[in-house]
Amino acid sequence: MTCSFCNALVWKGEAIGRPTHSSRKLFTICCQQGRVKLPPVKEPPSPLKELIDTPTYRKHNRLLNSLLAFTSMGAKIDHTVTGTPGPFTFRVHGQNHHRMGSLFPADGKPPQFLQLYIYDTANEVENRMKSMSRGESKVKVDEKILEQLIKMLDLNNHLAQTFRHARDRYESGTGEEFNIRLISQKQRGRQYDLPSADEIASLIVGDFNLHSGQRDVVVQFKSLSLQMISDLHPLFMSLQYPLLFPYGETGYHPQIPYCPTVESRVKRETMTMREFYSYQLQTRMTEGMILIKSGRLLHQYIVDAYTATEQERLRFVILNQKKLRADLYNNICDALDRGDTDAKSIGTRVILPSSFTAGPQYMSEKYHDAIAICRWFGNPHLFITVTANPNWDEISEHLEKYGGESANSRPDLEVRAFKLRLDELMRDFKVGTFFPIPEAVVYTIEFQKRGLPHAHILLWFRGFTQEATPSIIDHYISAEIPDRETDREGFDLVQRHMIHGPCGDSRKSSPCMEKGKCTKNFPKPFAQETSIDKS
Repeated sequence: MTCSFCNALVWKGEAIGRPTHSSRKLFTICCQQGRVKLPPVKEPPSPLKELIDTPTYRKHNRLLNSLLAFTSMGAKIDHTVTGTPGPFTFRVHGQNHHRMGSLFPADGKPPQFLQLYIYDTANEVENRMKSMSRGESKVKVDEKILEQLIKMLDLNNHLAQTFRHARDRYESGTGEEFNIRLISQKQRGRQYDLPSADEIASLIVGDFNLHSGQRDVVVQFKSLSLQMISDLHPLFMSLQYPLLFPYGETGYHPQIPYCPTVESRVKRETMTMREFYSYQLQTRMTEGMILIKSGRLLHQYIVDAYTATEQERLRFVILNQKKLRADLYNNICDALDRGDTDAKSIGTRVILPSSFTAGPQYMSEKYHDAIAICRWFGNPHLFITVTANPNWDEISEHLEKYGGESANSRPDLEVRAFKLRLDELMRDFKVGTFFPIPEAVVYTIEFQKRGLPHAHILLWFRGFTQEATPSIIDHYISAEIPDRETDREGFDLVQRHMIHGPCGDSRKSSPCMEKGKCTKNFPKPFAQETSIDKS
């Protein structure tokens, strides 16, 4: 269905609360029940609008974006393209800051990133191709496509126009050194839409220190050092992803206001970074879809947005240590009692509270809760696993709605559909739909190497005290291949998801093969009944 506030495509199961027949469904996953409102996304300019659905562009869009980006990332990205879609290498080193150099390269150094928009632009395509060949990538891109995208940015992207203006000033031969200031907030608190060139940057001649704002980025005329751009700067993403934001749109900053609604009880007046990016990643048929149709470049953007959001949460923890009463944690007191004064072992300690997901306190708390349940109820009776299926009807219908390529191009949809299915499964467990009503349930969600979410579930049954025997196991677990004639659906599902192989002599190249044998000891003989071994 469509959210009544922001027109995002959502599933009914994602609605909050229990609306009556007279009330409409409310959603927080997209727009926080209407509190988050951003300018509509424009359709991409030509030729990007025509290229975005072509296999050639989709295959190389991450590499093309790297060639056109104004900044470099604090990450290592492997652009190697394989025969099948899948995850790419992406390692974020340290904090999530994008880096920017000077306007002109040092003497004897080749131009990179934004310098390619200013220096030696008569040979720009050749220079960009050379900058790619210095890396580890062996992928070749179409020079004609690259040339078309460069012209597109010159016509539509305000950042590119700013740096082209710097090029023109340099080539005019005045000999005057200048710098460019990227403005952080022209009008504090206003709702950002498509900016004009003078709103995002200004050219400074002479001393710039007295004129730059606290968070403004000043790009020097010539420098050997790289400066970091804060994830709170409105141009943080536009500088790194010109093919996702071809107009140079401004992004998140801490003062974007909420739009008040009648249903809202939230006292906070501004939106968070998570809410901003969550709004961006929705499918809206009434707006441009350049972001959700960008395939692997979307993957990279999601990782970048996630690390920025996580960094924002860490920043809050660092700045609110007194409110979290971090000085009362035992390990700090113990270190002082020991007289441990080695700066390498202590330094400035930051305590992550148990509310910070995946932090040490969080993991310790969840572990102790699970162990306490085991101590009280004994060993669990069932261990159940469930994995997301990219071919689920919900995902396929969503992709068909807007002409999406495949489920692998939208990992956010796979996760959302998996969470809906998992919540429904857990409700069935708790009311005894498949098994006796459980006394306790524990589960955790992991991610496979392919990127699909995968849940491990433990169930403790009420009044179930018997030891496991073959007859009890057979009552709950079927290890049979269903009859093809009487249960065709069951047969197809088992054949597709539950059968190991082929391997052995039938397929010696199978991943499970090692030294000519299957590491899982298949094929195994069929058995007429269940048996229990020493394990």
